[in-house]
Amino acid sequence: MEAATAAFRAEYRAGIGRGYNGWLHGLWILALGLGLGAWALSRGGGGLAVWLSLWTALLVSHFGEWWLHKNALHRRRAGLAMLWHRHTVQHHHYFTAAEMPIYAHRECRIVLFPPYAVLLLALIHAACAALWALPFGAAAGYGYFAGGLLHYLAYELFHFAAHLPDWPWLRRVPLINTVRRHHREHHRQEAMAHCNFNLTPPFADWCLGSCDRKQGLLATLFGGDPR
Repeated sequence: MEAATAAFRAEYRAGIGRGYNGWLHGLWILALGLGLGAWALSRGGGGLAVWLSLWTALLVSHFGEWWLHKNALHRRRAGLAMLWHRHTVQHHHYFTAAEMPIYAHRECRIVLFPPYAVLLLALIHAACAALWALPFGAAAGYGYFAGGLLHYLAYELFHFAAHLPDWPWLRRVPLINTVRRHHREHHRQEAMAHCNFNLTPPFADWCLGSCDRKQGLLATLFGGDPR
């Protein structure tokens, strides 16, 4: 590990509160996200409108993830400077393409969104779902809300997996192995503002021409991590 990276990591870890627990952080996100999503699906009733709306929300959120990462996390914007600082200044100094893994649960703080983020995103998705329900009905709105939360949980899961140690079995898990390689290349300093913005499987990157590798869709999604 380079001396500058090691020094930044030591300084960041020293600033983590003594009461912080990465396992509880992850469990809070998972429990609240799954709980709210399950509640929404139970209210929606499981009809066709619910599932079509869920997949619509997944797709919209996926492209929203791409846009936010490219245009807010790597570009300092008025009102969103905190996001830029946490991501570009902190996350991209803590992790480099040569040193991606976390080694202790307390390092989850630099990977996962803050604990309040799941509540904020739930409110945003609830507002979007309410608008979606106006033309398509309440059941569709519940499906849209569940899809938005499912995307957020997928984002956290894939991002967490991208920063796990290089365990051999991870190279054999479809999609996760692809995202690990995709995100590692994004952490190259010369590339981070230009390519590989998806943390979920890189469909939007492929559609919008921001993959570091120019290849077909199936190869982009299932190319794995051949290193």
